[in-house]
Amino acid sequence: MSSRIKLRQARMEDIPDILVVEEESWPEGLRATEEMFCARIETFPEGVIVAENTDRIVGVVVGEIVNYDINESYLPSWAEITDNGYIRRSHNPTGDTLYGVDLSVSPLASGGASKLLMLAMGKLVIRFNLKQGILGARMSRYCKYADRMTPWEYLMARTRSGRYIDPEIWFYSKLGLQIVRVIPNYIEDPESCNNAVLLVWKNPFYGRPFPKLWSWLFRI
Repeated sequence: MSSRIKLRQARMEDIPDILVVEEESWPEGLRATEEMFCARIETFPEGVIVAENTDRIVGVVVGEIVNYDINESYLPSWAEITDNGYIRRSHNPTGDTLYGVDLSVSPLASGGASKLLMLAMGKLVIRFNLKQGILGARMSRYCKYADRMTPWEYLMARTRSGRYIDPEIWFYSKLGLQIVRVIPNYIEDPESCNNAVLLVWKNPFYGRPFPKLWSWLFRI
């Protein structure tokens, strides 16, 4: 399989291949459906991006635009903020934040597909002149530590070499996303004990003129 990864906006005819990636990436019960992807592409086509190589689609990322205050005392669950994954009623073109709905990458992918898809989301934040990009990330190994650590203690825990013990948190931190707080009861996910961590990336170009130019220049 070629390691050369290309990104492009998703099309309706991509959905069968995207669903294969969902199945390869997520436990049963956390996978997006055909109906969800149809609604996402119809509602905000610029926010659905696939990664492909010469053989197949190997990854997909989905974002929506919302208004979001990370300092609010109550933070919505994934279902609440994404219209149960459909985004029809939650996407707000006049919002100030790009919200990460879904990142799915096949274990067969190579060439840094996850990083490239996150870079694409950063470019969307800049292109639409939004103040921030945020997401609720899984704490995929917390179930192994829940009997001796609070969710926050787990998030802050590092190995002797300085890495976060959770691989997903380590991945996002390397891309410049910052840990904000734990979101309890975010999604039904036994591996995370239903918790997620709110991560934020502040747009360094927010408010500048010519956002499309800054988006084109942006690199991680």
